Amino acid sequence: MQGTILVIDGVSTNRIALKVQLADAFFDVVQAGDLKEMHHKLRICTPDLIITALAVSDGTACDVKSATQREERLRNVPVIAVDAKGCTTARLDALAAGVEDVICHPIDDLVLHARIRSLLRARSAKEELRLQRDAAGAMRHSSIEFGQMEPLRAATVALVTETKLMGRNWKKALEEFAPFGLRCHDLTDIRGLMSAPVPDAIVIELNPDTAGLGLRLVADLRARAATRQSIIVALPDQDTPEIAAEALDRGAHDVVQSGFNPAELAMRLRAQLTQKLQEDRLRASIHSELKAASSDMMTGLHNRRYAMPFLDRVLQDARATGESFALMVADLDHFKQVNDLYGHPVGDAVLIETAARLKMMITPKDLLARIGGEEFLFVLPGQSASDAAKSAADFCDAINERPFRVAGIDQPIKMTISVGAVIGSTRQMRDLSAADLIAKADQALYAAKNAGRNRVSVSKQSPVAA
Repeated sequence: MQGTILVIDGVSTNRIALKVQLADAFFDVVQAGDLKEMHHKLRICTPDLIITALAVSDGTACDVKSATQREERLRNVPVIAVDAKGCTTARLDALAAGVEDVICHPIDDLVLHARIRSLLRARSAKEELRLQRDAAGAMRHSSIEFGQMEPLRAATVALVTETKLMGRNWKKALEEFAPFGLRCHDLTDIRGLMSAPVPDAIVIELNPDTAGLGLRLVADLRARAATRQSIIVALPDQDTPEIAAEALDRGAHDVVQSGFNPAELAMRLRAQLTQKLQEDRLRASIHSELKAASSDMMTGLHNRRYAMPFLDRVLQDARATGESFALMVADLDHFKQVNDLYGHPVGDAVLIETAARLKMMITPKDLLARIGGEEFLFVLPGQSASDAAKSAADFCDAINERPFRVAGIDQPIKMTISVGAVIGSTRQMRDLSAADLIAKADQALYAAKNAGRNRVSVSKQSPVAA
């Protein structure tokens, strides 16, 4: 089965007809005649989607949506309402309550199944984001209420129509209902959609004469990195269900089959942009948590957790190309004395300044990571032995050429650093692992310490000094 759909309708023939349609698409169908029966069904199952009549004997589609919002397990279950009477007010009320779509009788199989596929894809994507957030250890964000307007005022919506005149007419009509910025494009002049600032939502006219171009645009926008997260709303003619279904299957987030109605379009855009805002916050939270997991909080450098996979990738690339690279481990000399004499806050300030100085010495392709208290790791792809010797000397100079000035300390603090270097040669790349190369760099670092500190070593002396 593709999933479970709960059908709520007081008319048994309507429920049976929907069950036949959905069973043919391999959905498991659960039925309820009213809200009381719905609550009973929801206690024993969690549907993937709900299709409800706009009104039943003891409530409305708004009540159904409200019920799903009260339970965490049901919060992301999409709701489709079926309008048997063509009541615009009731349809707008349902959309305002958060119902994902309202479709009219007679129900078109093509559009219904496309809409179900679209909503289930969206639900799956949101659940995946939440799982990624939880895996990254992010804090839960409170949901944004549908009545909250302020975050949407900064949103921009592009209106893409067959002619500029049509776009201007749409814009003028929407301005009364839409709290966000509006701009116009025609179907043959869409370069601005692909460049910054990318619109938050794009409304595309799909009349029969230009549907092919418009549908290709829908697919193109969803495929491009710049516009992949933009909301796409398609407006086909009322009598073209096949175009509506195609738009949904090509990636449109919403389709307005009732024609251009500024109040309804504004409401749908508001709901879609609210969802986008929630998902953008989830993505930002995931990015922040992943960055925190791979970064050293004090210095802002990468940490060992990030450095080891990076070194593995450099080693694999070097094995494939035969290109050498430099691996270095650097350690501040006599750093313990700084903590003992001045306290750990001063030691932290020295570490932060050390990281800043060293970071200025590397290129974007290089890696600098803090892997211990006062220990740093460099991975420098493409460097030969002579390149590495110069780089390591520059690292030493960056630390010892001028003393460290720390707020609250009258005298500047003189610091030096020792560096142990290993060059990833053809033989080493074949025989040694990343951990083996780090061990060799550590041995070289100990040799530099034993030789008097403030120097670079690539020798293989036994570790003695600390």
